[in-house]
Amino acid sequence: MKKQWGRGGLFFFALMAAFFVCAQVIHAQEFPTKPITLVIPFGAGGASDLTARAFVGAAPESLGQPMIIQLKPGGGGAIASDLVAKASPDGYTLLMGGPGPNTTLPAIEGRSRGPDDFAAVCRINYSAMLTLVPASAPYKTMKELIQYAKAHPGQLKFGHAGIWGGPDLLWKQIQLKAGITAKIIPYDGGAEALVALLGGHIDLSCLAPTQSIPHLKAGRLRALSVSDSTRDPDLPQVPTLREEGVDVVNLLWKGVMAPKATPRPVVDKLASAFKKMLEDPSSVAMIKNLGDNFHYLGRDELSKFWREEYEAHKELGKAFKKNN
Repeated sequence: MKKQWGRGGLFFFALMAAFFVCAQVIHAQEFPTKPITLVIPFGAGGASDLTARAFVGAAPESLGQPMIIQLKPGGGGAIASDLVAKASPDGYTLLMGGPGPNTTLPAIEGRSRGPDDFAAVCRINYSAMLTLVPASAPYKTMKELIQYAKAHPGQLKFGHAGIWGGPDLLWKQIQLKAGITAKIIPYDGGAEALVALLGGHIDLSCLAPTQSIPHLKAGRLRALSVSDSTRDPDLPQVPTLREEGVDVVNLLWKGVMAPKATPRPVVDKLASAFKKMLEDPSSVAMIKNLGDNFHYLGRDELSKFWREEYEAHKELGKAFKKNN
């Protein structure tokens, strides 16, 4: 009798599993039936906001529904990350995250949400960061800035877009390698840090080229270094940190993430749609006008890269704590 009930139970669970898979497929076929919200974890005018606005206009044609940008700054990106991680896993609420709030912050401080809390959808792009100072600054090279910092320990004011965000992490690496210190001033996003730099409230910052190039061209800012392993083709006169004697490479990336339990067929459909959006001629033209490019990476590739970065940042956190 028990054996018969066991067989019946297995049949029931198999039936339910098949039903669940079919329901997911049907949902994915119908998805989306309403606008999708893309949550940006930083403020208006920052690199994430500008990048998102370069491609969301192509959403109706690529996805069949418009995509609405929702700005949710605060906590170095943790507030937006928590919001999306807890959202209904139906594909209608997505996060445009990145290494700051979704790799470094959870890996080093145990705050915000990381790869265990989301389903990776795709990477949008990646970029190096520029070390920027006002055009009137007395230091004209990275080496001169380091010399100044050593002669005036703790006096330089460095502004960044949130604790353990890309710029904050990069500057911590520079400090560690160069043996210098500065007064750290956090802001809610790159746009706020940029305004503070332009207004003379801080002495330097590390920001993405997307939001920096217009001010470089206008002569308001000076770029001392780029955090890539090679020079930026659009800024060939700016040396890499390694060329300036600081052995650091640090790249920002922006990726789309969905709540963890989002059905795979929905994630696949989203990933495909984002690829189309990033290939749309109008999207490409807009991002190039910002001095950037799209660098699409699929779901599985992003998931692997993200996990490896997360584990590496855990080790990086140990190094920082050891030297403090």
